[in-house]
Amino acid sequence: MTLICEQDEELAFRELYRRHVRLLVHTAIRKTGRKAIAEDLVQETFVKFWLGRHKFDIQKNIQAYLNGTLRHCIINYYHQEQRKQISTLEEDDFVPDNVTAEDLDFNTLNEFYEQSLLKLPEKCREVFSLSRKGYSLKEIAGQMEISEKTVEAHISKALKILRVEMKDYIALAVLMLPVI
Repeated sequence: MTLICEQDEELAFRELYRRHVRLLVHTAIRKTGRKAIAEDLVQETFVKFWLGRHKFDIQKNIQAYLNGTLRHCIINYYHQEQRKQISTLEEDDFVPDNVTAEDLDFNTLNEFYEQSLLKLPEKCREVFSLSRKGYSLKEIAGQMEISEKTVEAHISKALKILRVEMKDYIALAVLMLPVI
């Protein structure tokens, strides 16, 4: 870090990049669902790091710093996407009477939810979907020919994965709420 921050050593920066890029790209793919966007966001993370290298002292945990910077880049990306959608709607100057801003926000959040569901393992997704349609544990177990404990395990796994996948989207949803 001293070589990078104080001596502008590009070889040290390349090594830092090599060590951390794969994990950051993987994290960004999980959050965006799109590899090209994830790679762009990670690139932006490293550019911000390089440009600000003289301003900070992060001797202890560079991974935490890079993760935090990436998280901000992802949130900014979603803010920009939201603004694009809003400006596109304003430019079109056509919004059907039955579509409100709340419906649009709900649809965006619902799209994120559907994308997150697709990231679940197939059987886990099937069990989770049935549980959300009102089927009991016993009914799901009978239909899928698995034990009730396995059904519970699939639902718990799905909820854990969705919490992780949706945490940034939930923050986005909260930011989209109107100020009262």
